[in-house]
Amino acid sequence: MSSDILDLRTLKKGTVLFVEGEPSTYLYIIKTGSILILRDDNNRVVPLANIGARQFIGEISIFTDETRTANAIVTEDTQVYLIKKSDIKKVIRDCPDWLSEIMETLCDRLKHASDVLREHKITSDGQVLNLNASQEKVYLEALAKHRSARGI
Repeated sequence: MSSDILDLRTLKKGTVLFVEGEPSTYLYIIKTGSILILRDDNNRVVPLANIGARQFIGEISIFTDETRTANAIVTEDTQVYLIKKSDIKKVIRDCPDWLSEIMETLCDRLKHASDVLREHKITSDGQVLNLNASQEKVYLEALAKHRSARGI
């Protein structure tokens, strides 16, 4: 992938990348640091996965054209590469139709599997992710502030 479509950003601990229901604009590749993927379930934080270096997030909504399916908060100072959805779509348009159909099907299956795991409170990486009350409060406040700033 050409480096001219990769935008490296440094994010501080506590930064909200996106919230559930928000339109998708970027795919994120973590260079260093850590990002918590979570759901806000009736003012209770439900951690889903802790994503670290050389992993990526935001792929489901990029390929399915749906809104974000979870929230993402930076849990330590982190460097991420941002790839615009439009740049990814451009690459996909240049692929044979059968390949883009396979990618869409795989993303649909991944979304379904993620929904099942979430429904049964199983993390996708097998980790048990517990938050204490003060962490939960900080995350809920950060999510509320982000939603308010974006009118969500």
